[in-house]
Amino acid sequence: MTESANAISILATGEHVIPPVTGKQPGRFSRMAKTPYFSLALLVGCGIFVSTYAQTGVIGLYPLRFLLKDKLGEGPLRVALFMQLAAMPWNLKIIAGIVSDAVPFFGTRRRHYLIFSSFLAGLLWLAFSVVPPRYTPMVIMAIAMNIALVFVSTITGGILVEGGQSFGVTGKLSSVRVLAMNIAGLGVPLGALLATRALGVSAMTAAIPLFLLFLIAVFLYKEKPVAKRDPKIWKGIISQLKIALSAKTLWAASGLLFLVQFAPGFLTPLMFYQTDTLHFSEKFIGLLTFVDAVAGAAGAFFYVYFCRRFQLRQLLYGSVFFTAALSLLYLGYNDKSSALLIEAVYCFALSLAQLPLFDLAARATPKGSEAVGYSVIMSVWNWGLFFSDLIGSGLYEKYHMTFKNLVWVNAGTTVLVLFAIPFLPRLLVDNKEAGNRTAQAA
Repeated sequence: MTESANAISILATGEHVIPPVTGKQPGRFSRMAKTPYFSLALLVGCGIFVSTYAQTGVIGLYPLRFLLKDKLGEGPLRVALFMQLAAMPWNLKIIAGIVSDAVPFFGTRRRHYLIFSSFLAGLLWLAFSVVPPRYTPMVIMAIAMNIALVFVSTITGGILVEGGQSFGVTGKLSSVRVLAMNIAGLGVPLGALLATRALGVSAMTAAIPLFLLFLIAVFLYKEKPVAKRDPKIWKGIISQLKIALSAKTLWAASGLLFLVQFAPGFLTPLMFYQTDTLHFSEKFIGLLTFVDAVAGAAGAFFYVYFCRRFQLRQLLYGSVFFTAALSLLYLGYNDKSSALLIEAVYCFALSLAQLPLFDLAARATPKGSEAVGYSVIMSVWNWGLFFSDLIGSGLYEKYHMTFKNLVWVNAGTTVLVLFAIPFLPRLLVDNKEAGNRTAQAA
């Protein structure tokens, strides 16, 4: 077992993560708090929530979009390009994974990276508020801030994968991940409400949770400083890469996730359709995104039921099919009433439909390179989103494709991914989630 694996094994046993609730006569919550799953879920939930909420694509989504659209006069393609460039560090998570797995930081693999990156991201958000409102300076600051957030997310992902594999709860922890992401998604409607105010207000709102995570990492998250700095560190990095890049299961999963996300998207065109065609206000768009977050969080609860009763291959077929079919709901997106109903149904079902993809990512990650492997898969996922938004925005603006025609294109290209599922390794997808008993026996 590697030094990084030893460090996370301490986390997985709940020995040094969050002090359990104690008492002379412990109740049900107290007993649950002592379980490895509870400690892992708490840590993963907090890290994923903060690293999602503070992104330029969440709390900063509408403040930045409306600033670019209304004050700087940018079109759909330039707005999409800004948001995707700002999010570019998320496409390169493998670098953060390599560093965190192979290079100890003050003797630890996870703790001090989490402390430093959360504090730095908070400071950069505050600095972001004083950047001149011009395209290039803003995008540079956004990229720098997202680099720090990538480390927060990558560290949390490494903990999720190794703990999930150790105790056979990748599906459950993936549900926690998606649940935390959807709760963090409440930052989108909050940002929409703040979009009419100065950008500094949104920056402060983003920085506060990061500083709180910094305090949690300092005072509650413990990891023994046993990792040693290797003088031949580049050999360690190459070794981590070889393990990850030679894993056929990892690339099979990555390819499927890329194809699902690569379909021409309508994320940015939807905002222009809402404001220019349907004349929705910022407040109503904020209400829609609030409905999205609540519905998505509700959908995440149901995956625990399905992952114990169906093989992952069956769930993946359902995931791709329903992802394509659900997008067709937007063909009826014509007014406020239909928008509320469609957003609620779509986000509830999409959250449930995409969970098998996250479960596949966790299962496909090779042991010994958890942070690197998971980062590779999530980077591929983000590259798919990158091209999807740009292609969709280009079709909408440059080729004058209507919003509803773009919906048809998105659904048609997504459903083609069904033909790739039979090529996934049987060992990876032809089983149900084992649960705690099987994993502990192994």
